[in-house]
Amino acid sequence: MPAVPALAAVLVALYGLDRRQLWRDEIATWVASTKSLRGLQDLVEGTDAVIAPYYLFMHGWIAVFGDSEVSIRMPSLLAIALAAALTAAIGRKLFDPATGLFAGLLVAVVPTISRYAQEARPYALAAAATVLGTLLLLRAAERPSWLRWLAYAGVVTVAGLMHLVALLLLLAHLVYVVSLRETKVTVRWFAAAATGVLPVLPVAWVGIDQAGQVGWIPEATWDSTINEMARVTGSIPVGAMIVGLAVLGACTLGRRGSLLGTWAIGPFFVLLLISPVAALLIHRYVLFTVPAWCLLAVATVARQAGTQRNTAAPRWRQQMLPAMLVLLCVALGLPAHASNREIVASGEPDLRGAVAVITAEAAANDAIAFHAKYPTRLRDGVDYYLGRAGRRSLPTVFTAWPGGAPAFPRHCKGGAKCVSSAERLWLISTSTADDQRSGVHPSLEKPLGALEPVRVVKLTGVTLSLWRSAPAA
Repeated sequence: MPAVPALAAVLVALYGLDRRQLWRDEIATWVASTKSLRGLQDLVEGTDAVIAPYYLFMHGWIAVFGDSEVSIRMPSLLAIALAAALTAAIGRKLFDPATGLFAGLLVAVVPTISRYAQEARPYALAAAATVLGTLLLLRAAERPSWLRWLAYAGVVTVAGLMHLVALLLLLAHLVYVVSLRETKVTVRWFAAAATGVLPVLPVAWVGIDQAGQVGWIPEATWDSTINEMARVTGSIPVGAMIVGLAVLGACTLGRRGSLLGTWAIGPFFVLLLISPVAALLIHRYVLFTVPAWCLLAVATVARQAGTQRNTAAPRWRQQMLPAMLVLLCVALGLPAHASNREIVASGEPDLRGAVAVITAEAAANDAIAFHAKYPTRLRDGVDYYLGRAGRRSLPTVFTAWPGGAPAFPRHCKGGAKCVSSAERLWLISTSTADDQRSGVHPSLEKPLGALEPVRVVKLTGVTLSLWRSAPAA
C-alpha cells in the first residue's frame, strides 16, 4: 500500500521538474555543493553552517549524478516520495489501511509538497526524516528494543542536520510517550532523543553566530502564524480545508490526535513564542508538518464516514469520502501547481533568457557586470546557465547593489577604470529604467559614461544591455 502514494508523489513531482529555472536559494545550493571540501569548509565558516550537512550530501550527489536541474532536484523528489509512503504506513498503524492510503495520497498532491519536491534545498529531506522518525517511534513504543531506539536516534540526527527547525517534532513525540504512561518507554525515549540531538548541537552552536542570515524573516504575530498555517499547503483553499479538518481531528481522536495535532500545530506556536529572539516562522521551514495535517484531515473524514474498526459502514462509504477529499484537494490545488511550474519563479530573474541572448551574441573579449539586489547570486546563476550551454563564464568587472558601492574582482586592479576600458560590456540589471545608468553608484557614472548602449533586452525580472566603447569625439 505505501508504494501507491510514493508512485503518485513521483508522478506529480516529475511533471515539469526542469521547467522552472533555479532560483536564488537553489543557485546557492549549486555554488556550495560544487566547491571543493576545503572551499565548502571556508564557506560555512562564514555562512549557512546549519545547512552544511545538506551541502556535503549534495557535494557527493553531484559528483556522481551531475549538476543538471533534474539531478540536483532529484534528492528532494525521492525524499517526498518516501514521506508520502511513510505517511501511509503511519496512517495504517494509527488508524487503518484506507486512512493511511488516502493520507499518503493527500501528501502526494498537496501543492507545497510537489513544490519542494522540485527544489534543491533541504526541506523535503527534513520532512522525510521526521515522518520516518515518527514511524520508528511508534514501533519502538509498541515493541521496545535498544536497536529500535538507536535507529530512532539516528533519524532524529538526520532530521536536525537537514534542518534545525525539524527538531521541533520532538515536542509531539514527548506528548505521545508521556500519554502512554509507561516509565520505561519514556526513559528510553529521552535517552534516544538526547542521543539524536547531541550530534546536531555543534551545528546549532555555529549557526547562532550566523543568525543574521535569516534576519530578513519578520517577527511572527498571531495573524502571521495563522497565515503561515494556511500557506503551509501552498494553496489557501486547500489549506483552509485541510487545516480545518485537522484541528477538528486533533480535538476528537484521543492520543492519536494529540500526537498528530502537536506535530502539526506545535512547531508554529513554538516559533511564534521564540520569534522575539529568533524569527524563523516561514512556511517552508515547517514543511515537515504537512504529513501530520494530512493524516488528521483524512482521519477526521474517515471517522465521520465510519471507517474506523468495529463499524458496519458499507465499504464504498468507507473509501468514498476520503477519496473525495483527495480529489477535491487536487482540483482546488491545480492553480497552485501551475503557478509552481512557471518558467521563472515569482520575483526571480529570467536567467535562461539572459544567457540565451549572451551565448548568441557574445564576442571573444566581452566582459560582464551585475547591478541587482543580489548581484553575487545573479552572477552565480548566469555562470550556471552558461555552463549548461557549454560556454565559459565571462570575466566580471563589477557587482553592485542598486545605489551601492561596487565590488571589483581581483583581476580589475584599476577598479572603475576596468569598466571604461572594456570594449564590450554586458550589464545585467534588475532595474526597469530605460537608462540603465540611473541608480548606479556615483563611482560608476563616469566609467559607464565612457560607454554607449547598443542593445537592450528586457526580460522577466531582469534587463540585459550591451555596451561598447564610445567613439572619440
